[in-house]
Amino acid sequence: MLANILGNSIHYEVVGDGIPLIFVHGLGGTSNVWHAQRAGLSRFCKVVTLDLPGSGRSDRSPRDYSMERWADQVVGLADHLGMDRFVPVGHSMTTILVQKLAAKHPQRVRGAVVCGAMIEPTPAGKEAFVKRMETVLNEGMGPVADQVLGGALSPATREANAGLAGLYREMLLCNEPANYAAQCKALIDGSARADLPNIRCPLLIMVGDQDAVTPLANAQAIAAAVPTARIRIIPATAHATMIERPELFNATLLEFLATLP
Repeated sequence: MLANILGNSIHYEVVGDGIPLIFVHGLGGTSNVWHAQRAGLSRFCKVVTLDLPGSGRSDRSPRDYSMERWADQVVGLADHLGMDRFVPVGHSMTTILVQKLAAKHPQRVRGAVVCGAMIEPTPAGKEAFVKRMETVLNEGMGPVADQVLGGALSPATREANAGLAGLYREMLLCNEPANYAAQCKALIDGSARADLPNIRCPLLIMVGDQDAVTPLANAQAIAAAVPTARIRIIPATAHATMIERPELFNATLLEFLATLP
């Protein structure tokens, strides 16, 4: 389905009934990174997945992306669907978006979930994303896809489940370089540091035990600033915990939801 939210045609899907969850994918992803959550959690919850503007089946122009605008569009989608209170779930890049949502809309966010979390890119990270932007604009997605795949899935998963790795790689290759570069710019400019003191809702932080992209130290930094935060380590996973161990990811999320007021 499509909805016009703040001037962008956004593709979304809704399945199930219960507490509303809105899943937002990370850089280079689409709503289908959450397919295992859509399939598994819809028995207990109302599961909403969307393609960010510039990704998947959503509008790919214009390219004026920012964390603030994306956060407002998630709230706009919730309004479109008649959801008063919901739980946003973000991965990687969009964990910044979710932290902003929780701080800016406390009356709307019942609880929040971030996996592969960050507060903002480090100076070295910003430099790396600038180089990545230049690479995709000059050479296309090919040189970046395998690099990203190496951090997303653990070596054991890439070896034992080469089909999954190939599908993840194909998703990355399907990005339009100009849109991907513009999303990189939104990440470079994004920060939740000023938002952390204003997060009052329960916050679940999930991190893979082999995540070298957003390691445990990132989760600990967020938890140190947000008293309501709790950290759960997902074993045998790298950056894309929801894909590598979906059954454990889903169980951990359901356990968190059961504690919400």
